[in-house]
Amino acid sequence: MWIGLLFMMLAGCATREDIIILANRTSSLERNLYQFRDSNEETTTKLSRRIEQTEKKMDSLLQPVLQNQADSTIQFESLKAQIQFLQGRIEALEHSQKKEQAQLSESLSKDLKDLQARLQRLEKPPPPSPPTSTTPTEPGSKPEKAKEITREAKEDQKEVKEPVKEKEKVKTTPEEIYEEANALLKKQAYEGAKIKYEEYLKKAPKGNNIEEARFGLAESLYGTREYEEAILTYQKLIKSYPKSKFIPEALYKQALSFINLKDTGSARLLLEKIIKEFPKSGRAKLAQKKIKSL
Repeated sequence: MWIGLLFMMLAGCATREDIIILANRTSSLERNLYQFRDSNEETTTKLSRRIEQTEKKMDSLLQPVLQNQADSTIQFESLKAQIQFLQGRIEALEHSQKKEQAQLSESLSKDLKDLQARLQRLEKPPPPSPPTSTTPTEPGSKPEKAKEITREAKEDQKEVKEPVKEKEKVKTTPEEIYEEANALLKKQAYEGAKIKYEEYLKKAPKGNNIEEARFGLAESLYGTREYEEAILTYQKLIKSYPKSKFIPEALYKQALSFINLKDTGSARLLLEKIIKEFPKSGRAKLAQKKIKSL
């Protein structure tokens, strides 16, 4: 309609050809406009379809993620419950372990007291033996002959004592005796080392090497297989020097001595004491191995 009005307005000042050209261009523009509308509608339709397809794809992709998230939440809650259960078990085990340790410590302390009491009983000197009766002289023996034998024995004793006195004139210091005892112990001449250590302890009861000499004497007694005496000598060292560096070794040798005396119960107590009180010492590892072999 508006096209007809336009023709009427232009009729007065434009030629017929101009009008025709203008009409053609107008028609072309209308066709283009209709085509653009159709194309726009088609594009909109296609775009809507793509959006729907994209949404469907997004839903299909998000569904496993959401499912995994839900599964993860369930697993997390399950793990959390398991952790709480394990923590409760650990606390119960720690409580039980502390209780068992206390009982074991109490039992060990009691057994050690019994062992110390036994050692104290062993330290007491044995009762004196009854005097031996002198053998009576046989009937018919002549007293004069007995006197002669006695006289000869005295002369022999005098001859034996004289060179001993000459040797006593050569004075040896306690330090020299101690060094000699150490040398003998190193050579595993245990009997001679024992004598020398005892001599040193008598001559120098307050000497500089008393601790070492007592340990050396105990080692010598252990070497000569005098196990009871060795146990007592080691015990004297432990009592006199509670912070001595020789204590782990002394306890270990006491345990070995008890094993040789067929008293594995006392040996086990001493080995456990080494492991408990001297865990970083070299004898603690040996004590663990020895306990397994008992």
